[in-house]
Amino acid sequence: MFKSNKIPYIVGSLVAVIIFTAGCSNQKAGADVKDVQWQWAALFENEPAAQSVVPNPENYTLTLNADGTMNIKADCNMVGGSYTLEGNFLTLGLGPSTLAFCGEQSIDVVFIEALNNVESYAIENNQMVLILKNNAGKMTFNK
Repeated sequence: MFKSNKIPYIVGSLVAVIIFTAGCSNQKAGADVKDVQWQWAALFENEPAAQSVVPNPENYTLTLNADGTMNIKADCNMVGGSYTLEGNFLTLGLGPSTLAFCGEQSIDVVFIEALNNVESYAIENNQMVLILKNNAGKMTFNK
């Protein structure tokens, strides 16, 4: 026969497991953006208001490696560096770069300047959204 005095113990144990599991999920914050080669899809600027679609997304990529380093392809240039991720706050520290001229049609300089101004990120509709400092706008990336 099941004793009713065990019900509070069982319920309490389940609550503890749920709380512990929720706490563990915070330790994996950012796991959804790491080790993925993200392709730059669009830039949304607030001042002046503008939206630009990236013509060749495969030429503008960002990979946040699990070890805290990052790799950037900015058209014909490669950029290294590191990043820090705390909650949804993201700081990109751009490092060594090749400095080739990629042509008049390239938007490599715009890409790098925008990455230098990232302050946080979000995942929306399977896209990584990088929010720029000072409410300047956002960049969207596809997997």
